[in-house]
Amino acid sequence: MKKELSAEAELNEKKKEYLNQYLECIRAVRRIEGQIEELRINAMCPSMHISDMPRANAGQGDLSDYIVKEHALIGEMIRLRYKRIETYTDIFRRIEMIEKEDEREVLTLRYIRGYKWEKIASDINMSWRNMHRIHARALESFQLPEAKEKTA
Repeated sequence: MKKELSAEAELNEKKKEYLNQYLECIRAVRRIEGQIEELRINAMCPSMHISDMPRANAGQGDLSDYIVKEHALIGEMIRLRYKRIETYTDIFRRIEMIEKEDEREVLTLRYIRGYKWEKIASDINMSWRNMHRIHARALESFQLPEAKEKTA
């Protein structure tokens, strides 16, 4: 019995990790956007160096170095935005496959909107304990990609 519970808990942790991927993508995109902004500020105002990012000096090569670095960061940001969209689409689709509306709502608020537990309980006008019961049921209903492919 103990092994069965630990296997179930392990599966729920995998589901949470999978669901958390979308918010991780959002944070990665914001981090890159911040780096691009910082690079632009440093290029416009080299005397206002505010980080460890490369600084522009007074030379022709510096502008081309800046452009290359900016393009690399923009390329990375675009790649991460596509990943965010793909991740969102898959997670949203899997959440929508859950039958019960309250379970879909809790997963959406937690893993897509990134709400804290207190805000979720307040928004859906539910006790903390009942909300966590719904979350546990929702995790049971949620299908990971691997689990779905094995049953197909």
